[in-house]
Amino acid sequence: MPALRLPPDVEAVIRDFYTCEFTTVNKKRQPVTWPTLAYFHQPEGKIIVTASIAFPVKTYNARSHPQVSLLYSDPTGAKLENSPAVLVQGDAEVGEVLDNPPWALEVFKTSVRRQPESRKYISNKLAQRLFTFYFQRIGITVTPRRILAWKDGDFNLPPSEVEVSYVE
Repeated sequence: MPALRLPPDVEAVIRDFYTCEFTTVNKKRQPVTWPTLAYFHQPEGKIIVTASIAFPVKTYNARSHPQVSLLYSDPTGAKLENSPAVLVQGDAEVGEVLDNPPWALEVFKTSVRRQPESRKYISNKLAQRLFTFYFQRIGITVTPRRILAWKDGDFNLPPSEVEVSYVE
């Protein structure tokens, strides 16, 4: 899939925010939200969330109800000034990460950069392999369908809708 075309400030939020609130819908049709480290895979215009095999609930939910959302509302650590809050609504595909897709190493590097304390747990090659096997075993790939942005992160203002379009 081609790259997602976004306004620079919205793209910066999706690329640089350390965390977002990832929401799925459970069997009772109730929303369930987790703070999540999401990775923006620009070449395909998709957002990737990984899950541990020990905590697969979000993957079960996304499989049975693939309409999910990611809310980027807290710029802490992102070094962005006056950034908008961004809500991405999209369709999720869930799959086991077994063959080291091209984005897997970048997700790993992003995780370590955003969570520097994790370095002490992955200081050797064996620990690094176990990290990706255990913590990034299941991938949830989100294709954005609708994006809303709140200027300066102010939820008292009405959001503007960002056109979701892809470029070759």
